[in-house]
Amino acid sequence: MTHVGVRFGDCELSVERIELRRAGQIVDVEPQVFDVLAYLLSHRERVVPKTELLDQIWGNRFVSESALSSRIKSARRAVGDTGRDQRIIKTVYGRGYRFVADANEQPATADPAIEGTMAPEHRVLRAVGDLAAGTGAAIQISGGPGSGKTELLHRVAQTARRQALTVGLSALTPTGRSPYARIAEALKEMAQADPGLLDAVSAGCRAELKRAFDGYLPTTRQHWFVAVREFLVVAAEQRGAVLLLDDLHLAHNEAWLLAEDMARLTRTHRLAVIVAQRPDARTRAGFEVVELADGHRPPADQDATVDLPAGVAQALQAVGHQFADPVLAARLAAQLASDPRPAVMNEIATRLAELGAAPAQVAELLLAADEPTMAAPYALEAARLAAASGLHAEVLRWTEAVRDHVDGQAEPALLSLRADALAAVGDHAAVPAYRKALATASPDQAPGLRTRLARAAVLTGDLASAEEALAGLEPSGGPDDGAILLARGMLAYFSGDIDGADAAVEAARAMALAPGAPNRLLDVITLQGMIAHNRGEWFDRLRRELRATTENPELASAVFDSHLCVAEYLLYGPTPYDEVAALTRQLREQAERTGARRGVAFAVTVAGEAALLAGDLDAARADLAEALALHTKMGADTGAAHTLQRLAEVELAAGDRAAAERLLRRALPLARWSPLARHLLQRIYGTLISAAPDTDAALAVVDEAAERLDEPFSCIFCQVMIAVPASIACTEGGRLDEARSWLAQAERSASTWQGTAWQGAVAEARAHLVRAEGDRAAADRLLAEAASLFELAGQPLDAQRCLDATDP
Repeated sequence: MTHVGVRFGDCELSVERIELRRAGQIVDVEPQVFDVLAYLLSHRERVVPKTELLDQIWGNRFVSESALSSRIKSARRAVGDTGRDQRIIKTVYGRGYRFVADANEQPATADPAIEGTMAPEHRVLRAVGDLAAGTGAAIQISGGPGSGKTELLHRVAQTARRQALTVGLSALTPTGRSPYARIAEALKEMAQADPGLLDAVSAGCRAELKRAFDGYLPTTRQHWFVAVREFLVVAAEQRGAVLLLDDLHLAHNEAWLLAEDMARLTRTHRLAVIVAQRPDARTRAGFEVVELADGHRPPADQDATVDLPAGVAQALQAVGHQFADPVLAARLAAQLASDPRPAVMNEIATRLAELGAAPAQVAELLLAADEPTMAAPYALEAARLAAASGLHAEVLRWTEAVRDHVDGQAEPALLSLRADALAAVGDHAAVPAYRKALATASPDQAPGLRTRLARAAVLTGDLASAEEALAGLEPSGGPDDGAILLARGMLAYFSGDIDGADAAVEAARAMALAPGAPNRLLDVITLQGMIAHNRGEWFDRLRRELRATTENPELASAVFDSHLCVAEYLLYGPTPYDEVAALTRQLREQAERTGARRGVAFAVTVAGEAALLAGDLDAARADLAEALALHTKMGADTGAAHTLQRLAEVELAAGDRAAAERLLRRALPLARWSPLARHLLQRIYGTLISAAPDTDAALAVVDEAAERLDEPFSCIFCQVMIAVPASIACTEGGRLDEARSWLAQAERSASTWQGTAWQGAVAEARAHLVRAEGDRAAADRLLAEAASLFELAGQPLDAQRCLDATDP
């Protein structure tokens, strides 16, 4: 393929290659310097105003003219010019700049690094150049063995480094214990090349990244996703970043989910995520596919068979060196005679384990060889590791694969892991799974299992099973006491026994607020607030909380954050918003008198929310902006995330979807790191769905949310906040079965909010579904009902939206 370059003096510039040569040698220039030079060269017939250059090179970002002057100076230096001589770039004072050297186009000088590059390869290389203009890319290179995938990734890395971009390149890492090992390897390369990147992220993200760089699993899946996102955002904003992942068809599915999450960043950041895999692997959402022509299969790695028994070595040589691939592992097994197969497979598994291979990799190999009994201990350990990081789908996969091949002490462990994973993904099969686990559990394991069974039953509305599980189960001074009392409180509350619920959670309160207590026990404080609200005593409860936490700011944050659900119950209920405003003013005054900054921020936030729902957007924006400043100053991430979400709702109501999305994307990492993520993520994702510019974008958010939300990160009260917009989006996108499923979740959640505006929201979602099913008259009746319920709750903007949606 012939490349055209523009020559001037002893220089040559190729826009296609993003390359400047001087006297035949490549000159390293920063991306914006290259862009300035290329833009002036391509418009050399005229003077280019400074404002035009600023708009073309920096887009919507605000920069001063001094930044442009600096790039002009660097461009002159790169081509051998100076501000005194101005032989190539001339300053036209008061107007701008002009390229004045004689220039002519001709075939560019050949570069061995990209000689012979064809169109698909050029598209991938071009992505590097696009970063200089602020355009990101997510590309999936597809090609068989010998097609040049790996070579192309190295070319991209070389080109990106020449352009001073931050580069991370990861190859196959078959012995990593983490499913994210190859991504961690690429990020580690970025951090080693630019140590300042780690310093620029939060302490929590930095610790999570370093943990992954050392080969460990993440503390939680949510924390790892946040850490990766924040690291890449910093890298993209500072210099632009290119992340390259090879052989991703061999990667764990979790690595692909993270890759898809990173691909979303490329839409708004100077980031290119480029992955390579075989053509039979499925196309992933958000990636542009570039197909390479197939080549020849590479020869087997003879060194891979060193120090193995003859039978094993012979089998490995027969199938090539990439036996980490389950398909190739199956071929290996097929070439072994049936009699020695178990011994040979055991030998391979043992050697892999000695090399530090992940239990999941060893289990995968043995299962591919049809040796589930041998795979069982490795699969069980893989399930334990997956559970520790919140990878619930992986827990279910491993426990399903070997559950008929374990016995002894391994059986209750496997059944317990399986039940917990089913509960985490909201599967109704969790309750019978817990019963099965209890049948094999030891006496010391039973209290925890019975408590978790009761919680799962309550969350699915099966109060009879919850009562049965808790019958005779009393606190005994053990580690499950707090969870037992919380489960008793939940069962009593949902059974209508408010006094019984109050007694249970009051007994659990000290355990919930003790240092090191599980985050889930903060539901004790939430339940106390709900009980107070039911009795009409919530503001009295808040005043007591102010007095009790004045001397302990950390405790105050935990307590007031835990009242988040109750505040929403008040805001969406029948209490008039002027009354809410008066009560929040009183609460603020008391908090200010006692110096309780967290109480002040809480009161201002609720006041802003009340103004928003009442339709006073100016007052809402002012209060919420003040609340955000207060939360940020205190380092209160939970409060900041919630306030950002409400500010996004203000912008959405004002018609600025883009501003709303920016605020929500700021809120999302804060919420994921919060101990109360289960109360925040639903409302943030729900508003993201509503803020999406079109149906396809809304469905993409629904899919993202479905991957990110599970029971530890959800709340039965808050679920309605995502279920309603998700149901509407699925209806508009023609995914009616999913719409019905989301609507059922919304109805179950809204049933806990009786007498609130959420009844109107559910009616609105049902109207959309009914209309899609063809009954327009019923849809209009439901929309009118929803409008009436919103009016009753004092929410005029929501009511008008429903009226506008009815057929004329």
